[in-house]
Amino acid sequence: MNIIERGRAFLQSLQVLAGRSAWDWKQCPTCGSRLTIKNGGYLRQPWTFRGREQVRVQRHLCRACAKSYSEQSALLVRGSWYAREVHRSAVDHWQHGRMSLRRTAEFMRSWLGRQERWRLWRPVATAPPGEACYLAASTVHRWLDRAGVAAQASVPGQLQDLAQSAELGTDGLWARLRGGATRVVLLLADSVTGLLWPPVVAAREDQAAPWQRLFERARQAGLDWQGLRGVTSDGAQGLSAFLSQRLAWVQHQRCVWRLWRTLSGVGAPIDGAGDVSQA
Repeated sequence: MNIIERGRAFLQSLQVLAGRSAWDWKQCPTCGSRLTIKNGGYLRQPWTFRGREQVRVQRHLCRACAKSYSEQSALLVRGSWYAREVHRSAVDHWQHGRMSLRRTAEFMRSWLGRQERWRLWRPVATAPPGEACYLAASTVHRWLDRAGVAAQASVPGQLQDLAQSAELGTDGLWARLRGGATRVVLLLADSVTGLLWPPVVAAREDQAAPWQRLFERARQAGLDWQGLRGVTSDGAQGLSAFLSQRLAWVQHQRCVWRLWRTLSGVGAPIDGAGDVSQA
């Protein structure tokens, strides 16, 4: 399955889990028998967006296979003191909010426990009585590591059979590294669907070899070279050389936005690197 199918399957699994009724839980997940009885339960106290809550988990015993099992919840994560929404929010804050692990943990603690920065957000509000939240940066780090391992394992085939158009946009983003070294990140994007193909880091962009590596990597991820009809970019000479050598049938269009900026005398030179979204 590609990355979209995996995401859809994960969401559907949560929806199915959330929609299970008491009658559904009477069926043993091991043998499928409904000859089951309730077998006590236990309390969980997860942190959620509403603070710390108490959730009773019902256990069942199957008389057919003598196995016991517990009811599951789409909102809870097995073995965690924090609900699924807290896990996903922390990862989102770190990734899209560009926060450090320490600051992510601080914001989540303030929100969950109505403490720390929450008192700055609501200075006249009375803090509700309750247990303080001690979410640490190391815990958020562990969640990110676990998500990274799962993402790394799903890399093979994650872009297979994804819908792609015949039009691509490409560009390079230059970065200055420690010690004065510079590198350029080459990125290829589908101009219609917005799909981003795996990037490539190179020392320069004025030769055909880095661009060939970019397109070769995209082909390994599922890009159909034969279906390409057009590529939009700036005036990178290396890209033009690669297209003329390997993809001669593809039309190479210069970015009109860059041409306008050059003709107006405003902005970087025509061969400068910029944002791939403008290509």
